[in-house]
Order: sequence, then structure tokens, then C-alpha cells
Amino acid sequence: MFRSSRRHDTFDFDLLLPEHPARKAPRSGTPANDVVDAEFVTVKETPARGYGNDNRQRRYQQRVMPSRPVSGVMQRVERRLGKLSVDAYSALVALSVIVVFGVSGGFTLVSGTPSAAQEQVNPLGLSHVTVTPQDADGMEVLSINGIVENHGGDVVAVPDIRADLLSENGQLVASIVIEAPVSEILGRQSHGFTTKLRHPGGKTPRVKLSFMETGVSGS
Repeated sequence: MFRSSRRHDTFDFDLLLPEHPARKAPRSGTPANDVVDAEFVTVKETPARGYGNDNRQRRYQQRVMPSRPVSGVMQRVERRLGKLSVDAYSALVALSVIVVFGVSGGFTLVSGTPSAAQEQVNPLGLSHVTVTPQDADGMEVLSINGIVENHGGDVVAVPDIRADLLSENGQLVASIVIEAPVSEILGRQSHGFTTKLRHPGGKTPRVKLSFMETGVSGS
């Protein structure tokens, strides 16, 4: 009979001892604390602040802000004007034109008052000229009175005065020369003069006076 050979078979096993893990050297510092609990907070996004000189931004705000009140006033004025009637609006425009005309010196030109430019060119002037018929020992004469004015600021020599007698139609009846009352006159000063001449006859003529050299006239 055959015997099983399995019983006599031997098994070889290699036994390996488990390797011990290397020990970690202790740290010299204090061990970090473990995190036990944590809270999460949502942070809103905020615009970055400009660090530095913001004078330009402030200056721009100072320039822009005053325009708001001005625009508001203009709007209120426009609304008020829109509520005016046609006659009231026309009167307001006419009043504005008169004010501007007066401020610009228009009334001075209309009234004939010499302006600064005219005073520099022709500082001398004749004013308050009167012609009065008189009787001198049975002879009719004309008494001519007037005032010489210096509108400038400097001393000016006074030339002789020419007197032209004109009829009603403007025709020249006679012409005489009146001697200057003074040789010179101070700035912003005046001096009166008077003279008598024979009446040419008929109605009292109109007298036109002028300086012999400058051509300044008065009547």
C-alpha cells in the first residue's frame, strides 16, 4: 500500500520581526495648541481708500458744489419770467436797456456834457450866453454876457472870442471880436465876460460865440 507523503513534508517559514518606527525627537519649542473651535465671519467688500494727498479731489468738489445754488437761482428766475405777461416782459426788457444805457454813459452823450476825451482835446468852453437889448443914451445896443469854462485840469490860455450875429433865417448879419476876459484860466475854473455892441436893427438877432483859435462855440 502506498502511504501519503504529505505527512512527512515539512514547511519552511521565514519569520520577520516587525520594524519599530523611529522615534521623533521632541521639539524644543512649545507645542502649538490644537484648534478646538473656529468661527467664520463674512467681510463686506469696501472700496480701497486712497492714501496720500487728495487736495485735487477736494478742490474739484469746492469748484463743483457752488454751481448748484447758482443753477437753482437761474431756474427760479426763468420760472418767474415765464409767468410774466407780454406787456410786463416788454417793460422789463425796456427797463434793462435803459439801465445799461445809463451805466454806459449814454445819458452824458445825450445831455451834451463834455466827456473826458472831449475835455482833453477842447478843455475850453462857453456857457450861459445871453443877449439883452438895451438903450444907451437913446441908442439901441446889445449886451452879450457869457462864461468861459476850463473843463481840463491844467492851466489853459484863453484866446479872443468871436461873436456872430445871425438873423431869424440864419444869415450872418454882423461879426465882432470880443477880447478875452483873462489871459489864462486855471483847471476846473470859469470866468465871466460881458460886452456891448450896436444893435443892427430889426428883431433881436441870435448870437453865436466861438474862440478864434480852437473853434469851440457857444450860443
